[in-house]
Formats: sequence, C-alpha cells, structure tokens
Amino acid sequence: MQAILRGLLLVWPALAQDASCPVNADGSGACTRPSKADANHTLRCRAQGFDPEKLGCQTCRVLEQRLKESGVASATLAGNCLECCEEEPVLELFPKARLIADASQQERDQDLHDFIKRKAPRIRNLEVDYQAGSWPAIELETNDGSGRVLRADVKDWKSDHLVQFLNMRLEAAEDQDKTGAIGGAWSAEIQSCSG
Repeated sequence: MQAILRGLLLVWPALAQDASCPVNADGSGACTRPSKADANHTLRCRAQGFDPEKLGCQTCRVLEQRLKESGVASATLAGNCLECCEEEPVLELFPKARLIADASQQERDQDLHDFIKRKAPRIRNLEVDYQAGSWPAIELETNDGSGRVLRADVKDWKSDHLVQFLNMRLEAAEDQDKTGAIGGAWSAEIQSCSG
C-alpha cells in the first residue's frame, strides 16, 4: 500500500503542498514553525511513509478515491494519510489585477515580452500599465472601497508562472477555469509617458 501512495505522490506532485509561505487574507505571510509537541506527530507520520510538512490533504483525498476506483479498500491507509496531512490554505481571490512594467524592460526580458504580447490579452480583468523605470510587478486590487492592494514583484518570472499566479489569484480566472473558456479580452492597456 505504501508503494501505491508513493507512486501517486510522484504522479501528482502539484497536489502535494509545498513548503512556501501562504498569503493570509490581509496580504501578510503565514509561515509558522512546528512546535516541539508536533515532533512526535511528525515522527509517527514519517514512520508510516508520510511527510506532514509537504503532504496536502487534497492528495490524501485523491489517494482515497484512486484506491476505491482500483478496488483496493484500504480505509486504514487513507485514514493514516488524512491524519498526517495539512489542509491547503485558501487564497484570497481578487477581482482585478494590474501588471506594471517598463516598456523597455520587454527588450531585456523575453518571458515578460511573451507574457504581455501573447498571454496577458487572454486573462480577464488584467491591465498592463507601462511606467518608465519601474520593475515588473503585479498589483491585485479589491473593489470593496478599502483601497487595499497586494503587490508581487515579478522580476525574472517565467511567463507560465505569471499565468499560473494570476489564474490562482483572480476571480475571473476561477470562472474561466470552470467554464473551460477564455471569457473576455484584455480589459485595458494603459501607457504612461513621463516627459
């Protein structure tokens, strides 16, 4: 049974929780270190072949489903997995985003150029704002009147990582994933010129 779990974890690495810091609803990081009381729990889980620091509960639910589909009824294995997993954090979704970049930066950064010219037009509620001298950044904005903005420095990000980040954080991207279609065009391209 442990071999089945290890195989599933190799097949679905994206479902396993990574060790990065999730972002709280207020935009702050949420990294915490396990306490010494958790050390016994961690040792028990590792003895069973699970790494609770990297095991997401969604992976355990997939394991349980796959075991049922294959006709192997192992409630014990799935139960042990669920005891050792961590629930994935729920990310706050934002209604709109703005990519801020220096237009000349595209000449030096092929991934940024590829994203702006080919991928950004397909992302609903994304604006591209050219600001001279600025480093590439994405600002996620709220519509609740609070004026709160979550800013991510995206210098040297791959274009696929930009798409993935926006798909995870934009409300429209979630709707797009459910329908399976790209629903909308580039909302705006703002060009600022400094004299």
